Amino acid sequence: MIDSMVAMKADLEMLKTAFGNAIKVGPVEEIDAAKGYRLKLSDGADGPYLSPWYPHPESGGQSSSWMPLSKGQIVGVIHPSGDPRQGIMLRGGFAGENSPPSDDLAANVLKAFGVTVTMKDGKVTLEGDLQVVGNADFEGGHVQHNGTTIDDTHKHGGVIKGGDLTDPPV
Repeated sequence: MIDSMVAMKADLEMLKTAFGNAIKVGPVEEIDAAKGYRLKLSDGADGPYLSPWYPHPESGGQSSSWMPLSKGQIVGVIHPSGDPRQGIMLRGGFAGENSPPSDDLAANVLKAFGVTVTMKDGKVTLEGDLQVVGNADFEGGHVQHNGTTIDDTHKHGGVIKGGDLTDPPV
């Protein structure tokens, strides 16, 4: 009976350790395009104590995305078995230099590399330069440039037959 109790106590301690290792949160410390990311789990006498390498936390398949993490970005790792080598990385939150791009809870905002895209109230706002490679087709609505509509209803003044230029759109 004592042997059974000792075995149960050992099992309980192993479960507590596995549960304690099941979820870790920390900032990204190392980044490698091929290997992925390592988290800083704590500071040690010889430098930071780092996690194993984890793959990029994005989706692949028919719909895929690529939004690399930044050094210092907060992430979490779940290790269902308690083994950190079998973890799955999840995007965490904001901290320090990695602050949120907006405080508007009614908007979806993507900000990267000097470009900000805001989606709110059925409208997409792009702040930054836009380059279209391929076709751009517009149906319905209108297109404006500096307050002047440039769709199939705009008119030009000063039309003269031949090679002369017209006046700007009215």
